[in-house]
Amino acid sequence: MIKLELLAPAKDCEHGKAAINHGADAVYTGAPLFSARKAAGVSLNQIEELSRYAHLFGAKVFVALNTILFDNELEEAEKLIRNIYEAGADALI
Repeated sequence: MIKLELLAPAKDCEHGKAAINHGADAVYTGAPLFSARKAAGVSLNQIEELSRYAHLFGAKVFVALNTILFDNELEEAEKLIRNIYEAGADALI
């Protein structure tokens, strides 16, 4: 039997923790930059805090980095991706 998983949005760390507390298998949030939902973007510190919390419960954190990147933004995007990885996020969207 296939296990259905619950992926919930997290506009900030508090909402992400609440989703995990209520059974979400994973949460997704916006990156600080290059996210289509800038208002839902969280800081790297919040991504790190949310990732540590999620991992305590076996949940995952996905970060949306989902805008079109221009050549002059690639270096900054690469640095951001590295920082998101180091913050403990499990995947990029």
